[in-house]
Amino acid sequence: MPLANPAANLHSKIAQSFAAQVKKISGGQLSIKTYPAGSLFKAEQIFGAVKNDLVPIGARLMSGLSHEDPFLGVDAIPFLATSYRQAFRLYRSSKPEIDKVLQGKGVKLLYTLPWPAQGMYSRSKLESVADLKGLRFRPYSAVTEAFGAELGFTAVTIPAAKLSKALKKKQLDVLFGSPLTATELQLHKRFRYWYELRAWLPKEMVVVNLKQWHSLPVAQRQQLLAVAKKVETMGWVRSKRLAEKSKLALVDAGLQIEQLNSQLQQRFESAGELLLRQWLVEVGDRGRYLLEKYARKN
Repeated sequence: MPLANPAANLHSKIAQSFAAQVKKISGGQLSIKTYPAGSLFKAEQIFGAVKNDLVPIGARLMSGLSHEDPFLGVDAIPFLATSYRQAFRLYRSSKPEIDKVLQGKGVKLLYTLPWPAQGMYSRSKLESVADLKGLRFRPYSAVTEAFGAELGFTAVTIPAAKLSKALKKKQLDVLFGSPLTATELQLHKRFRYWYELRAWLPKEMVVVNLKQWHSLPVAQRQQLLAVAKKVETMGWVRSKRLAEKSKLALVDAGLQIEQLNSQLQQRFESAGELLLRQWLVEVGDRGRYLLEKYARKN
């Protein structure tokens, strides 16, 4: 089971717990070995490895797959869901279509786990729209790339495995990310500010190859689904708890937590609205139906 994140990361820990519980509930008949930190396949390769049956199971950032189908970028649309409550409702509303899309790609969704609401690390203080122009940033999905472009940022393509080195060399001026990423990337040494955007809560998802899934006895499939449901519930709760703790850790590490001023906030929100309109054009009726369903739940 290849994982993109380091072993100490919440997402890897939940995956390790999932593997241990599967082994226990199946009486040892199903055994899953996790490979964190891109040690088996790099982050960008994991979904393809599962889809092409190079490995039976793996974890990947859902919005990082919007090139497979733009619908999978829904949870990275800025300001569509800005809290855990909203993010979960968006997930529940979109899950039937996500399941359909993924099965069409030859994989089955087992569970998801959100990152805390995304903010933005910055080396300098941002005070006007003019300050945004040309800032170098690393997009981690097509949606974040479009968002940065609309804000006037300059995209720099950096694989996940080389991000730490790029930060050390000061190749980025800003970085979209949650407080959870600060420790493992030593972001307190690279940036002075963290802007609390509460822009979106991207989800990691664990998927299994569909052929492998259908090859399992019904009882084992039921066991996998039971554990997946359990760890998903636990994971969402733990992510929410860690969000506040890790934000306090930013302060302890010396970063200044900032809010955008009204001019910048309006600029960011306008960019988010444009992206939502563009996304709706791409996904068509599927997107309009989802937004109607999501609005009813809110």
